[in-house]
Amino acid sequence: MSASLPPRPNLDWLRKTAKDRLAQLRATHENAKLADAQLALAREHGFPSWRKLKAHVERVADAAEASPPEDVIAAFLRHVGTGRIDDVRSMLSTRPGLVNAVGPHPFWGGRPQPLHVAIEARRREVFDLLLEHGADVDGSNGQYDNWSPLMLAINRQRMDMRDELFARGARVGLVEALMLADDARVEELLRSGGLPDVVPNGGSILAFARTPFAIDGLLALGAPADLKDRWGAAPIDGMSRLGPRGRALVEHMVERGVVPAPREYARLGDLGTLGRLVEKDPGIARIDSVMMAAVEFGHHALVEWLLERGGNVNARADAPSRHTALHSAAWNGDLQMAKLLVRAGADATTRDDQYDATPRDWAETSIEVSNNPACADVAAFLEDWKNQASR
Repeated sequence: MSASLPPRPNLDWLRKTAKDRLAQLRATHENAKLADAQLALAREHGFPSWRKLKAHVERVADAAEASPPEDVIAAFLRHVGTGRIDDVRSMLSTRPGLVNAVGPHPFWGGRPQPLHVAIEARRREVFDLLLEHGADVDGSNGQYDNWSPLMLAINRQRMDMRDELFARGARVGLVEALMLADDARVEELLRSGGLPDVVPNGGSILAFARTPFAIDGLLALGAPADLKDRWGAAPIDGMSRLGPRGRALVEHMVERGVVPAPREYARLGDLGTLGRLVEKDPGIARIDSVMMAAVEFGHHALVEWLLERGGNVNARADAPSRHTALHSAAWNGDLQMAKLLVRAGADATTRDDQYDATPRDWAETSIEVSNNPACADVAAFLEDWKNQASR
């Protein structure tokens, strides 16, 4: 019906066109009125009346406002992630629909909403501003691996944001209940709904269990214990990534027949178990993934222990970036770990494969991306070290 209209018809342009058409009509019909020109224009575009043409154009304009252009959304998400609250406020004043827009992540993959990014980047003031402007506390999560804002707040231990989402009525589904270690709610949800068809990250729902009770309940319903998600992580990987908090969960999975890789014990800082494994196979101490896990989770004594047994001080991650242990320490703002690695011979000039950046570059980027001021100390240390080495 409106095929002849442009994709984003402009009402002002149509009004001007109707006035021009009226001048033409009066050349042959002296008594023609503006309503006659408007009706003729509407019918040309397949509408029975000017009122219906006007309503259509207004709907299109409203839809355009609700779905801003991709480059505008990208810029907005960048401002959210970097905490530029004045820019966020300014853009919301002219484009309110941005508050729930879905767009490219400003720092990594996926297509989140602004609230997701504010939580990840620890931007509380921006988080509050988004909520004031109507951000959906439950989120539109299908393009962000089905991670809800509440899931992110729990996972990143943003307890103040978590509590605010609760106060505003955020939905607690099975995954959220699992992450909250709310066994009573987990039991109720499993009894009423069973296992979900869609799982965040595309893996096993078991990866989100946070209590032995939940593990057993999920296994009883057939949740796979070894299904890897799209990142290649099995449930026990997710549990070990909780660090010391995940130790009881990993032990429970072992009791249920799951065999952890050495890197899982390194994440937990379980020197006792690693010691027994290395005693049987000394090569385990030299596996890069074991060193990377110990560094990532800040186990300084364990890293020293691994280095004493031939651990690779320049260990690299399996991820596409192939970043080193020193990159990881720099990103985390772990100055003690950075000093430990550099003094043990880590190459501070090594660049990762994905971003072609040094550990100091990673520290400087993390200051903005993770909103972690401790990264500035690491960046300064690495700069001083480079200057001393060049003398």
